[in-house]
Amino acid sequence: MVKTLGFILIAISLVGLIWLYLPVAFYQAKYFVRQSWFTLVDSTGKWRHEIGTPSWTAKHDFEVFIPKIDARAPVIPNVDASDEKAYFAALKKGVAAVSGLSAPGRRGTTYIFAHSTDNPLNFSRYNAVFYLLNKMEKGDRVELFYKGNYYHYRVDGIQILPADNVHFLTPQYQQELLVLQTCYPPGTTQKRLLVIAKRIQ
Repeated sequence: MVKTLGFILIAISLVGLIWLYLPVAFYQAKYFVRQSWFTLVDSTGKWRHEIGTPSWTAKHDFEVFIPKIDARAPVIPNVDASDEKAYFAALKKGVAAVSGLSAPGRRGTTYIFAHSTDNPLNFSRYNAVFYLLNKMEKGDRVELFYKGNYYHYRVDGIQILPADNVHFLTPQYQQELLVLQTCYPPGTTQKRLLVIAKRIQ
């Protein structure tokens, strides 16, 4: 009887762990398979396509696509990054664009974030589409669809900053920037990993 109960508890624990970490394992496995395929097809491991030509078809009015990590999601606009209730609601639907900044096609910063969790349980509850942002490198491509137009960006740098650093949330109008944010290390709120990209004109 005790042995049976022990097996049941172990089984329940295993099922719980699988449920919690299945999204993480899925994203990692998909990335590994895609990168292996690109290595076979193209020694640079990069997507080949003519700049200015969309390599995908958007399904929403505002959408992001990152070919390298196969991340694609609707973007929920005008989300107050200081309102936890608002941004968690947005992350259940897609990724969130911070309110009060710019938009694609305009000078300024478009700031998009996802996977802002501090608990492994939230891998399954909230959008983890940016989970693999730490795989991005300078020169990688990011594409946005916004109000009927496709916008192409190239990664200019990656930064890991303290969680309380809001430098890129300060409006600027000198250049058109796209900033993608996720928490780092994944599943914590210790720091922010930012991918900074510039638009390809």
